[in-house]
Amino acid sequence: MATRNKTPAKAKAKAKAKAKAKSKSKKKSKRTVLYSSAGKKLYAKRDASGRFEDIQSYQRAHAADRRRTSAAEAAAAPRTEATARRKK
Repeated sequence: MATRNKTPAKAKAKAKAKAKAKSKSKKKSKRTVLYSSAGKKLYAKRDASGRFEDIQSYQRAHAADRRRTSAAEAAAAPRTEATARRKK
């Protein structure tokens, strides 16, 4: 009588689930860092197919990031009367 091994389908499914969980935790960056000929730092945004969609200067992109409030920050911030009035 031959011994039964784990079915290859189960092993493949387990490996696939593990790889999917690993790839989910590591997000792909949305910007590629480039440098101009003058030495200025640039961000290149790409579309879904990987082509360049927009080239931004680091200063402009960084300032926009600083102005923006993340969902986590907004949820953690205490609501005050001043912020409640601004939301209206």
